[in-house]
Order: sequence, then C-alpha cells, then structure tokens
Amino acid sequence: MAPIGYFQRSNGEYVLVHRCLGCDFERFNRIAGDDDFDLVLTLPLVAARTSQDVKRQRLQQWLEGSGIIEGD
Repeated sequence: MAPIGYFQRSNGEYVLVHRCLGCDFERFNRIAGDDDFDLVLTLPLVAARTSQDVKRQRLQQWLEGSGIIEGD
C-alpha cells in the first residue's frame, strides 16, 4: 500500500488514501493526531470518495471489460 493522496470529508476530517501496488485496491485512513500533517499536505488532493464509490467504479469497469455494458 502506498499513499496516493488525501481528501477532506464534509465534517472537516482529513483522510489519507492508500492504494495497493499490486491490485489497485484503495483503503481510506483518517489522519491521526500523531501524523505529520505537513507531510500529508505534500500529497495530491484527490476527490473525496467512499468505499461505496470505489466499489461502484470497480463494478462499472468490470462490466465494461466483460462486454456486459458499453462504456461512456
């Protein structure tokens, strides 16, 4: 897992996004009090997302790749 960016939730909480280097699975981790916030801010700001958003996107990609539906 490698950090690829961060986003801020509507409640003001900052979240790190980590992505698996092997399969592109993403995991979201809230920033803790002992994290280096200045270092977090050096990462790219990414679009806010939820695990449901990621699951929906992966399903869409799979359906398109399988030829079940056509992409946009």
